[in-house]
Amino acid sequence: MTAPIWEPDPAAIATTNVGRFQAAHGIDSFEDLRTRSIEDPAWFWGAVTDFLGIPFSTPYDAVLDTSDGIAWARWFTGGRTNLAAACIDRWVAETPDAEALIWEGEDGGVRRLTYAELGRHVDGLAALLVERGIGVGDAVGIFLPMLVETVVAAMAVAKLGALFLPIFSGYGADAISVRLADADAKALLCADGFNRRGRPVPMLATALDAVASVPTVESMVVVPRLGVDLAEVDAGRVSLLAWPEPRGIDEPAVPTVPVDSEHPLFIAYTSGTTGRPKGAVHVHAGFTVKIAEEVAFQFDCRPGDRLFWFADFG
Repeated sequence: MTAPIWEPDPAAIATTNVGRFQAAHGIDSFEDLRTRSIEDPAWFWGAVTDFLGIPFSTPYDAVLDTSDGIAWARWFTGGRTNLAAACIDRWVAETPDAEALIWEGEDGGVRRLTYAELGRHVDGLAALLVERGIGVGDAVGIFLPMLVETVVAAMAVAKLGALFLPIFSGYGADAISVRLADADAKALLCADGFNRRGRPVPMLATALDAVASVPTVESMVVVPRLGVDLAEVDAGRVSLLAWPEPRGIDEPAVPTVPVDSEHPLFIAYTSGTTGRPKGAVHVHAGFTVKIAEEVAFQFDCRPGDRLFWFADFG
């Protein structure tokens, strides 16, 4: 076996998230941690939730319930939470002036939002969605390139207890419509277009073609990127709305809806290359805890760090 070319200093290991987690539970080695996590997953995921401070508005009764069999395992039973509470509300309250999001466009333009600013953007969109009748359990498509508004869209939908459908920004109308129809989507969040390699890529026409065959879609909210005049666009039966302004500093926040731990958060669809796209349902508690564990333990991200994410949302 090839000898390692580098080993981290033990003192550095102790300061990592994994090192601090092991110390908190009296675990001497990573292999011991790995073994215990496999042998007792309920302990592990409960300990992770506590270590990372994942908020539950109603505490859960049990971490794991397999009474119906492993294939139908239920996590954090009896608890109520919301992804937006963990990702937005918590930090708006604790570190409102901390940098939450940085975006840089192809043209070099940069946008930065603090948690307080991001929270107001999320509330602005959430308020508009409520006005359009979006609520708990409703599906909302997100057909956006990587923008600040893409983060806002996901958090606003989650905040209301609705579920989002991430749709690849390069899809054509047919691929979009089959996903919207499968989930009975009531709204679609999109952009009028974006720039790629110096050329404008129109999205609005594609989105309109898609929703034309999905009668459940009643509203479209459009991010202005290419300067399309929405007043001159024929959207047919669908209400075409401009992306809203963020809530004012003195305006009340839109309440985050506490939902059951197993309440659907989003549906991620397969590519459809081998048949009709199949949707995998992700839920609030399970997704929130797992993604937080990955970023904390696999990337060792800590407060003040930056995670660079450039893959398309869909």
